[in-house]
Amino acid sequence: MEVYDVKKELKQLYHTPKEPTLVDVPSLAYLIIDGEGDPSDPAYTEAVELLYSMSYTLKMGFRKHSLYKPFTVSPLECVWDAVEVENRDSWVWSAMIAQPFWVTEELVEQIREQVAFRKGLSTFPVRFCPIEEGLCVTMLHIGSYQDEYASFARMEKFCAGHQLKRSSTSHREIYLSNPKKTEADQLKTVLRYTVQPIS
Repeated sequence: MEVYDVKKELKQLYHTPKEPTLVDVPSLAYLIIDGEGDPSDPAYTEAVELLYSMSYTLKMGFRKHSLYKPFTVSPLECVWDAVEVENRDSWVWSAMIAQPFWVTEELVEQIREQVAFRKGLSTFPVRFCPIEEGLCVTMLHIGSYQDEYASFARMEKFCAGHQLKRSSTSHREIYLSNPKKTEADQLKTVLRYTVQPIS
């Protein structure tokens, strides 16, 4: 049986070029945890661990469910809103992992129960909902997270040249590399934010 992999199904979202480009992002359902503060704080780390715990519980523990189809767990993503870039404690974030198309709210509730029972984790912060971003500018950033400003500058220049403007102050990051196993200058991160034509 073919294994579902969102990175292969939606290559335009996860295999982006190293130069800014336009992409139309369809609706995707995510497990999401919202938070606030420095990404190095325990709250963010715990949120990421919980999202992976629930995603892998779905992958490994529900194979006998009538809806189940084999799949690859999607990469971690996070929407960041950093109005005060220098004040990391003020950052607002929504960490998330995209789920296979066949996942339902009912199934998510069963996953919650299993994770809470077997691992003793509170799944209360996790919400399940679709997100449709629509028109976005995106590109692949290679390097440390601290150097993303250079890629964002190129994205802003692209927007200016195509009569586009950002729709909000937030942006999305898709983490294609494991920071614990990858040198900082080799990290691969997809950057993306929503745009609209300048009227």
